[in-house]
Amino acid sequence: MTSSRAPAIIYARVSSTKQVQQGDGLSSQITRCRLYAEQMGHEVLEMFTDDISGRFKKRPGVQALIAFLKKQKRPVFVIIDDISRLARSLDTHRALRDEIRDSGGLLVSPSVNFGETSDDQLIENLLASVAQHQQ
Repeated sequence: MTSSRAPAIIYARVSSTKQVQQGDGLSSQITRCRLYAEQMGHEVLEMFTDDISGRFKKRPGVQALIAFLKKQKRPVFVIIDDISRLARSLDTHRALRDEIRDSGGLLVSPSVNFGETSDDQLIENLLASVAQHQQ
């Protein structure tokens, strides 16, 4: 029997292995993403994580996420806690956003509206620029 809930995956990232071992950054992101998924009626199929700087596009968790999306035969929501968890560089953010979309993913977040209007894109780019500035 298949679920009627919308399929989703979660992506969480911290900047270093030390943060995984000594902090709760990953678990708090995952908790917020799971709560968001529940509120939006999404079924979480998989979770992907990284413990590397968001400046880099090539990260093991992101690459696994993209590979997972490409194997799906339907659109899948990709839930991130905050825009800075996807990337800490405007160029990396845009490249990953495009790759996720081109692979069948629909980026969503409890804290950011990833819409397609010019206003939504302006705000998204401003927030991605702030994330780059704060690194």
